[in-house]
Amino acid sequence: MGSKSVIRLSVTFSVVGNAVIPPFSAKVSRLILYRMSEAYRRLAGVDTTFKPVSVSPLFRDGHPLIKLKGENQILMINDGDVYSFNCCLITGEEFMLDELISFEQSVIRDVFGASIVLEGVRVEVRRYNSFGFEKPSAIRLNFLSPVLLQLPSFRGRKAGRYALFPVPSLLISSLIEHWNNNSDPAMYIKNPYWLTYYSNYALLEADFHLKPVTVIYDNKRLVRGLMGWVLYDMRKSRSTPSLKKILALLDYAQYVGIGKSRATGFGHVSIKCIN
Repeated sequence: MGSKSVIRLSVTFSVVGNAVIPPFSAKVSRLILYRMSEAYRRLAGVDTTFKPVSVSPLFRDGHPLIKLKGENQILMINDGDVYSFNCCLITGEEFMLDELISFEQSVIRDVFGASIVLEGVRVEVRRYNSFGFEKPSAIRLNFLSPVLLQLPSFRGRKAGRYALFPVPSLLISSLIEHWNNNSDPAMYIKNPYWLTYYSNYALLEADFHLKPVTVIYDNKRLVRGLMGWVLYDMRKSRSTPSLKKILALLDYAQYVGIGKSRATGFGHVSIKCIN
């Protein structure tokens, strides 16, 4: 059994006072985590391309708090309202609970001018060899925060262009890179090119509702990605070892996200299996 753990923290909090927050609310999630989690502070500082952390934006009533280009409203957190966010940490260390989450103070003060009252924290731990599920008839992939899918570099370009449709090979390639850079060596996916190619035949687009969005990240940066959902038909896919790896990667995506900038709030996804 591998020693690496994937730990998901699901945090719910209420607010005392009103506060204007940045236009991309994952900055609030990250500030709260810096205040309440020693493990997050340590892992977020790791200097690597595929960071062992991912963070979601704030959610209220199931909707992400983000500001799109052209919208004029100011983003706020409001007195008495309840919000939530998720964080994923990947580590080979054994943490005590108080290193993951400090419960010494249930109130975190001065979060962009408001006070945060922790209402609940759920901790879930997975090993890499536990990811995957039985083959469904179809999978619906929901993009909950903007997903940034980048094509491979081409003819000397250091960075490939971004795609605004979730082609299976782009999704799976992104997940393989993250998996191989964070898992135990014994769990490495050793046939990434074949698996990426095969995913275009294993996951057949049956329906989708997608929207390209331009997010205001801060005063200087606009980020363009995709949101919505896509339904992949899997009825004709055979239960092969390659398919099992794809299903493991899709399960993994629910924890670490998909695409670039997972550590700053992009690429947050959920999956629904349809049997």
